[in-house]
Amino acid sequence: MINLETKSLNNIRHLSIRKKTASRICSTQVLYEASFLINEIDIIIEYYLKNHLIHVLSSLNIKNFDKDLFNSIVKGVEKNLPKLDKIISDNLSKDWSFERLSKTEISILRSATFELCLLKQFNKLTIINEYISIIEAFGGNTNFANGILEKISLSN
Repeated sequence: MINLETKSLNNIRHLSIRKKTASRICSTQVLYEASFLINEIDIIIEYYLKNHLIHVLSSLNIKNFDKDLFNSIVKGVEKNLPKLDKIISDNLSKDWSFERLSKTEISILRSATFELCLLKQFNKLTIINEYISIIEAFGGNTNFANGILEKISLSN
C-alpha cells in the first residue's frame, strides 16, 4: 500500500474536487496493490474498500468518494494494461525505459494515462494537475511525471 505524505494533503483542493481526488488516490492504491498480487481485481477492490478506504477519506476529511470514477479507472486500467504501458513507454525520454519506473510511478501514470487517453471524461489539464498532486503526496518526482503526462496529453 502506498501511503500519503500528510504534508502534501494540503495541496488537495476543496470538497467537491476531493471526492474525485479520493477516487483517483484509491484507484492508484488498488492498482499498486494489484501489481504485487495475483488475485482478481474484484477481490483486491473489495479488500481495499473494506480495509483502507476509510483511512483515505478520513485523511481528506470527507465522508464519500466517486465510486463510479474509482471503478472506471481501476477496471479500465486493468483491461487496457498493454495499451497504457505502450503509451507511457512511447512518451518516456530515449534515455529512460519503462522498467526503470517504480511501481508507484507506474500505477499513477497508468491511471492518468487511462483518463487522458481512454476515459476522456475530464479536462486534460485538470487530470494532469490531479495526478501531479497525487504523485507529490506519494513522494514522487512531480517534474518527471508532469513532463510525461503533458507529452501524453498532447499526443492523444
